[in-house]
Amino acid sequence: MNHHVFKDLVPSYLDNLTSEETKRLMEEHMLDCEDCREYLKEMQEELSVESTEEQKIEKRNIDYFKKVKSKNKKKMFTIVGSLLSIFLVIGVGWYIIFVHMWIVKEKDVELAIAQQDQTVTLSFQTKHDKRFIIPIEHSGADSNMIVVYEKWNDFSEASNLLKDGSNVRFTFLDENTLLLHNGKERKLTEKDKLYIKYKDRTEEIVLKDLYKPQNK
Repeated sequence: MNHHVFKDLVPSYLDNLTSEETKRLMEEHMLDCEDCREYLKEMQEELSVESTEEQKIEKRNIDYFKKVKSKNKKKMFTIVGSLLSIFLVIGVGWYIIFVHMWIVKEKDVELAIAQQDQTVTLSFQTKHDKRFIIPIEHSGADSNMIVVYEKWNDFSEASNLLKDGSNVRFTFLDENTLLLHNGKERKLTEKDKLYIKYKDRTEEIVLKDLYKPQNK
């Protein structure tokens, strides 16, 4: 497992969303990689700090609303109404600015794997109207990762092209050889994996298993 794949999997590892096999591979990798151990430690410390800050904020909010409640109803409704308006404006603004694309849950995606000659195609299709899937591929020395994103249909050229499904293709020369995008050949072993990352889990597929010689 390389550093890039390890770091991509750390959030799922901390949330206990990785499979036992992935967890084992990550822990074996950390035995030999001090940088990745330090990266995991830093992520754990950041989560701890965020949790403490959230508790402080929650306590301040509780104290604040206790003071508001002690005042007369008219003033309380005025303050609460103002706060709700502010939160609504902030929430809508945050949604418009930041929520453009998100990692999708596995249950919201249909994955189909098809082979034609030497090419294996993974097709990702959303189960929701007015959305489309964007699979983003990351390649490493001994692994490939596809992070599956979903996006609202914004009537852009990309949404029109991907509305009927988004594809990721692998070209094999034989069951043990993958042809890379740069034209180079890559010999495959059982250690070469394809990770498909959803919001709630990461699926593992041995790359060799994608290719079926009898379908040639």
